[in-house]
Amino acid sequence: MPSKPPAENAHPPDELAQLPHGRHGLPPEFVDHNQRERLIASFTSVVGEVGFSGATITAIVEGAGVSSRTFYKFFETVEDCCIAAFAKGIEDVRPVAIDAYGSQDEWPLRIRAAVAALLMDFSDLPDLGRLLTVEPFVAGPEIAAKHKSAIEEMVPYLRHGRDLGDGPDRLPQTAETGLLGAANSMVARHLLASGGRDLIELLPDLVQFILAPYLGAARARELVRPHS
Repeated sequence: MPSKPPAENAHPPDELAQLPHGRHGLPPEFVDHNQRERLIASFTSVVGEVGFSGATITAIVEGAGVSSRTFYKFFETVEDCCIAAFAKGIEDVRPVAIDAYGSQDEWPLRIRAAVAALLMDFSDLPDLGRLLTVEPFVAGPEIAAKHKSAIEEMVPYLRHGRDLGDGPDRLPQTAETGLLGAANSMVARHLLASGGRDLIELLPDLVQFILAPYLGAARARELVRPHS
């Protein structure tokens, strides 16, 4: 947990605020956390504009308002910064999806709610959406492995659909991973093409695609179309 600034400071800066120059009385731990978070936020913004391959330390530190020396205090390379940004992004979106999933009683509606929540989050934060869905495939093997782990983390929620009837039992063991990977690709393509505009319009087709192997195409259409 980051250190809190001194109690006598009635209006302490938040974790992304530009810190004042000179003597400010803030604990070193708070300053470190603030600068690291600003670098991560700047990296995410840069990636949203130019992608991982175009991200440079110069652009990242300029966006964060810190020096290159400060960058190297926390990260050795752009890839290291990307790893930290990806991990924070997953940490931020995980409760969004889980809370939405838990807001419904029936499994198909739980899936729809979780997908809708993620689409809305990525629509509001397209840079984050791009970081989590597009860049793992070009940012190196460690990010690719973390992306694979994030996909696998969602598999149990989808696998509950196998309890709904006899048909899903015939699905291969890799069905959920394949469905989630394909859904990720659909979102990634839209983000690259539109920058997140109208991303929520993917909801009916995306949910139908995910639910159809478990419920059948007709039932999946019935569940999603009234809400589109």
